[in-house]
Amino acid sequence: MTLKNRTALIIGGGAGLGRAIALAYARAGAKLAVADLTAVTAQETLALAGVTDGLALAMNIAKPAEIRTGIKAVTDRFGSLDIMVNCAAICLVDPLLEVTPERFDQVFDVNARGAFFCMTAAAEVMLPKKFGRIITISTPATKLAVANFATYGASKAAVDSFTRSCAVAWAPHGITVNSIVPGRMTGGMVDALDRDLAKLTGQDLAALAESRTKSLPMQRRVDPAEVANAAIWLASDGAAYVTAERFNFTGGMELG
Repeated sequence: MTLKNRTALIIGGGAGLGRAIALAYARAGAKLAVADLTAVTAQETLALAGVTDGLALAMNIAKPAEIRTGIKAVTDRFGSLDIMVNCAAICLVDPLLEVTPERFDQVFDVNARGAFFCMTAAAEVMLPKKFGRIITISTPATKLAVANFATYGASKAAVDSFTRSCAVAWAPHGITVNSIVPGRMTGGMVDALDRDLAKLTGQDLAALAESRTKSLPMQRRVDPAEVANAAIWLASDGAAYVTAERFNFTGGMELG
């Protein structure tokens, strides 16, 4: 599969899944822009990808003005935006009765509100040319009961809903909107979640991590590079008739 002559913006591309998708897109030939909380981590991703003509951006998606500014920088640099993948998210571990309004808003401002405005800002520049690929990142936590990070699951359930709504609204205009649902990945946010859960529950970190891995049907965690394969296909011409879908990369995790 090739993404040659396509311009892609990976938001949250400075680490983890976002970085893996950026590296995969570079190998597929896309013109690449990477946004992260700091331009330094975004530039590190471009360097790892061997991209010398890419664009590194600082972007906090909790601030819609920064999203619009970033997308304008992409179109000013490359002349178009064909693919937008939003991987930016936060997960805070809090028992339900300890969720404060501030912590609640912190999660929803990024994961739900920020994701929505990333999608609409990208669509604004895609609609006139009647082509676009928008990819969001969801989670099994939207379907599973998660007591200690309920705000994360609920905020990503909003992303699922936005994904379907945007897909229906923009399908007549050549824009597809789909989500990818990674299971428990190696590294990044999942490792941080393990640490926070171990601290909250008083469990040994290694034992907790092993238990959470062994509870998976495939008995292993998924590498972000594996998940990135789905992002390549969804952005390709081969997925032109696919929209409003929620692609599971969970190794059967949602089976319960």
